[in-house]
Amino acid sequence: MSPSTEGEVIEGFYQAALGQLSWREAGHLLATRLGGLTLMLSAHDPKASAVDVVSTLGMSSEHLQLYSERYAHQDLWALGALKRHLIGKALLGSQAVEDHLLARSPIYNEFLRPRVNMHHLCGAIIRLDCGNHAVIGVHRPRDARAFEAPAVDQLSRLLPHLQRSLEIRQRLRNADSASQFALATFDKLRIGVVLLASNGYLLHVNQAGETILRRADGLLRVPWGLRALFPDDDKRLQHVILGVQKQDFGSGSGAAAGGHVRIRRKEGNPAYAVLVSPVTSSVGGSRSHAVLLLITNPEQFATSDLTPLRQIFGFPVSEARLVLALLSGVNLPSYASRARISYHTARTLLSRAMARTDTNSQLELVLLVSRSLAGVV
Repeated sequence: MSPSTEGEVIEGFYQAALGQLSWREAGHLLATRLGGLTLMLSAHDPKASAVDVVSTLGMSSEHLQLYSERYAHQDLWALGALKRHLIGKALLGSQAVEDHLLARSPIYNEFLRPRVNMHHLCGAIIRLDCGNHAVIGVHRPRDARAFEAPAVDQLSRLLPHLQRSLEIRQRLRNADSASQFALATFDKLRIGVVLLASNGYLLHVNQAGETILRRADGLLRVPWGLRALFPDDDKRLQHVILGVQKQDFGSGSGAAAGGHVRIRRKEGNPAYAVLVSPVTSSVGGSRSHAVLLLITNPEQFATSDLTPLRQIFGFPVSEARLVLALLSGVNLPSYASRARISYHTARTLLSRAMARTDTNSQLELVLLVSRSLAGVV
């Protein structure tokens, strides 16, 4: 089988993020592009010590369970890259850990060599906007030729797209978890979704997106697409959108992976956070390219129910109500008055919420919760 082109790999990432292709198939495209026999792509939540295996190649369910339960936290390739601050950079396994140290390690002698025959690595660790990180590793067996610089260069070009597609995947999964709705259509999401054609014209806006655009307090619907209210914000937004529109999936060269844009609003309302990414689809044997915008409205925290806060942080109802008020800009004395509790009780609730989230100030608490809830409610 001939290797995948870079354009096919990039397209596979975004199709997998949107459920149009399995992540296993997307991983296979990447592995064949780099000339690897096995692959593992996993997302890690350092606070919960949780490992989410996104895609694998050449590994059985038994191998995955064993890795997750026993060896994920002994992964010398990942630990070495973290220790040497090699984040967001494609690298060879030998750059993360010396070969002789790997050869003497328990994970290599008990798992990598005898069970899955992994020896040579080309991989990376990338940070995701939710505070988690992802680890990608493409491997060859001991008797194969080691990866060289061209493979690292190829992975470097693909990393921004892998990062963005994983962020889309996480936001869509979070939205599903919080709202208890299926992801059958974008209209069931509680984050704004806008789909632009390659020429910039609106193809689809979900219900949450319609609400945002009707307000016209930060993002505006115009005959030729979407604009930001403030010129500086619009300049940044159009620059990112244009970069995605100009990409060439066929060649894989110069392909823009989109990015994040902060959109200010009228009257000091909390700014929208917009994630811009390319998407592709195949209809009738032909491919079309579009631009996906996921819009998070922090103001929605004040009107949503308490379920996400209680599920994610374990807040009891009284603490969750206080945190929602703080997120919407209500200060502590005002909240105490509105809730008809004493200021001392409000301070006690705040202290408990801070202790529950390992934060040391009200500002740190609000920043942590707002980042964690971005795209969830």
